[in-house]
Amino acid sequence: MAFDGIVTKAICSELQQLKGGRIDKIFQPNQNNILIGFYLNYKNYALNICTDSQYYRINLTTHSKPNPKIAPNFCMVLRKNLIRSSYKKYYYK
Repeated sequence: MAFDGIVTKAICSELQQLKGGRIDKIFQPNQNNILIGFYLNYKNYALNICTDSQYYRINLTTHSKPNPKIAPNFCMVLRKNLIRSSYKKYYYK
């Protein structure tokens, strides 16, 4: 499936419901997946980003995946930059 303008518009419209949400968790269950947890309007959402060359996708999910005990370096960088900036938006006005 080609990642064209139609697909990009569909993804953007699905992710509009996360606008204004706070990032509270970031996990990297394997090399190709990243799960980003959002908190918005007293509800939790999980954004699944898969970068596998054959099965690439980005979607909201309710399924959890087993995570490694030690987070990979890329996951730690995402946590450091995204979670901290998300809290600054709410608490340091």
